[in-house]
Amino acid sequence: MLKTNIKKLIFIIYIIVFVFVISVAYEKVQTKKEGDKGGVEVSVLNYKDKVEELSKQFDISENYLFALIMLECSGRKNVPYRYEDKVYKKLKLVKEGRLDRLENITKKDLKGLSDKTIKKMASSWGPFQIMGYKCFYLNISLDELIGDNNMYWAVKWINLTYGDYVRKKEYKHAFHIHNAGKKYPKKGPPKTYSPNYVKDGLWYMKKFSKIFDSLTIQEKSDTLKWTDRF
Repeated sequence: MLKTNIKKLIFIIYIIVFVFVISVAYEKVQTKKEGDKGGVEVSVLNYKDKVEELSKQFDISENYLFALIMLECSGRKNVPYRYEDKVYKKLKLVKEGRLDRLENITKKDLKGLSDKTIKKMASSWGPFQIMGYKCFYLNISLDELIGDNNMYWAVKWINLTYGDYVRKKEYKHAFHIHNAGKKYPKKGPPKTYSPNYVKDGLWYMKKFSKIFDSLTIQEKSDTLKWTDRF
């Protein structure tokens, strides 16, 4: 009798553990699916608080930052890194002394770094897809750049590199610099990876402006409704 009860208890515990494991696995799958979703409204849900904080901290347009997020990761929460083989090859040439430098990076900077690390530096990370090798410009480690504070370091890099263009509302140049490293050309087509990168960025800015204007109107309306009660 005792053995039978113990077997029943073990079976019940097994069932409970099994159901728990399945529910946790299901929740993880659902969370990943949610994180893989993109879109303008989704990007606001995913990044509103952080973008608002960084926008105020660095005096960088909130609409501009959201437009960048849409261009670079479609507003998704789960953002995969993007490896760029051309950048990797240039970094390797610098490390081997066959190329003088890549931007501000010299052979001395890359000394002793593994191939795996250089590949990470040749990849872009986070919602703004900042290149890993920008850690040298920011004077931080690669791990810091691609870690939990990635958005902070990305916006700081934007601020230091071309923030004045954003503050002067020269958004055409700002978008082009972020993607191609230089101002929008006076003549000829843009040098961005997509010819519509700047055009789409400006469109997204208008889209987010309308969204935030409507939110502000709703907030004001809600406040008036609340004060009318007294």
